[in-house]
Amino acid sequence: MKRRQFIGLASAACVGMSARSDSAREGRSVPPRNRHPYSDVDWDKCIEIRTTSHVHCLSQQMLDNCLAAGYDLLTISNYYPSAPCFPARKMTRGYYAVHHDFPVMVNGVRREGPIDWNRTIAPWAAEIDGEYRERYPLVERGPMFQRIPEGILEAPNAEHHRFVGSPCHMCSIGSMHATGTFDRGDKFRTRSRGGFHPGVGEPWQTALKRMFDALIVPDGGGVTINHPSWSSLKDSHVRELLDFDPRVLGIEVLNAPGLYHTVRKDAPWTHATDEDYWDRTLATGRQCFGFFVPDWGARREVPLGMNILLVRERTVPACLQAYRRGDFYGALKGQGALKFRAIRFDGKKFTVALDKKAHLQVLSAQGVIESRNATALEIAVPAEECQAHVYMRARAYAIDGSGEVIYTQPQMLV
Repeated sequence: MKRRQFIGLASAACVGMSARSDSAREGRSVPPRNRHPYSDVDWDKCIEIRTTSHVHCLSQQMLDNCLAAGYDLLTISNYYPSAPCFPARKMTRGYYAVHHDFPVMVNGVRREGPIDWNRTIAPWAAEIDGEYRERYPLVERGPMFQRIPEGILEAPNAEHHRFVGSPCHMCSIGSMHATGTFDRGDKFRTRSRGGFHPGVGEPWQTALKRMFDALIVPDGGGVTINHPSWSSLKDSHVRELLDFDPRVLGIEVLNAPGLYHTVRKDAPWTHATDEDYWDRTLATGRQCFGFFVPDWGARREVPLGMNILLVRERTVPACLQAYRRGDFYGALKGQGALKFRAIRFDGKKFTVALDKKAHLQVLSAQGVIESRNATALEIAVPAEECQAHVYMRARAYAIDGSGEVIYTQPQMLV
C-alpha cells in the first residue's frame, strides 16, 4: 500500500471521529451508533425477524405480496400523508382524508390538527377538476386490508419528504410522527388555494427532532436516509445527516432493485445498489448502517429487499432495539436460501460464517480484500492495519441458483 493512500485513509478516519464528537451536541444523551454490531447476539439462540424499513402497501394484494415474502414485522411506510399506517387494522381507504389529527404547515406556519378537509376545501370545491370534483365531499371507504394475520408484529413508520434545506426522503421506523396531507399532486387545490404544504415543510433538523420525540421505544428504532442516488444526495449531506444525531441510523443500500437503478454491465450480480455511497461514508470513519428495502416493490409478487433482525424475543421493542444496535443483516430476497450463522469482530479478527457454501467477499476502505467460495472466512486485523481498512463488512452470493445475496452491517476498526 502506498504511503499517500495510507495517509489519506487515516485522515478520513480522523475527520469521521471529529464529526462524531460534534454530533454529540445534538444527540447528547443518546449513545453513538454501535460500532460493533452483533457483539451481544447469541447466534445459537437468536430469533430471525424478517421485515423491511421502507415498503408502501396500499391494498390487500400488496400486503399479501409482503406476507408471501415472509414478513414477521410490518412497518408500512405511508406517504401522502406521511402518517403511520398503524395499526393496519384501523386503516381504511381515504382514512387520512377524514381523520387528519396531526399538525401541518400552512403558508410556512405550523397549524395544529385536527383538520376537517371537507370544510376546508368547501370555498373552492367548484374549482376542482374532473374526477376529483366527483370525489368531493371526501368520505371514508372500506378497509384497506381485509386479511391481516393474527399475531403479526407491527410498528409505526412513514416516509417523510419535502424538507426545508434537504432533498432527502427519510423513513422513521418506530415513530408516530406524521407530516403532510392526503392531497398528492394538489388535486383538491389544498396547496394552491389553501397554502397547505403536502410534505414536511420544516427544516430537516426540526423534523428529525420531532421524529425522535415520537419514537414509541426510546432506545429503539430511528431514521433511515432513503435511496440516496435517486434523491441525488451529495456525500457531504449524507454525512451531515448522520452527524446530526445517532438516531439517524444509516442509508438504504438496496432500494427496489430494477425500479430506480440501472444495472452495471460489469456487476457480478443481477441488481444495482447504493454500496458506493455506503463505502464512501464508512471510509470516513462514520458508522452507517445499511438498509435493504423494496420501496414500492410490494407491487411485485415477492418484493425484493429485506432486513433480517436478530432478536432474543419476538416483540416489537426487541425488533426496534435491534434496528438501533445494528443487529440485523440485509438480503436481496430474505427467503432463507442463504443465512449468516455468525458475524464477529473481537478486535483482532473479523469472522463471518454461513449456513452453506457461497461466494463470500470481505470489503474495507481498501475495496474487496477477500473473495472466494467458502462457508466461513476469518480475516486477521493487526492493530497497525486498522487505520488503513477503517471498517470491514461482508457480502455473500448464493451459488445454488437461488439468486440470493446477503450483507453484514459494518464493523468499524477505528
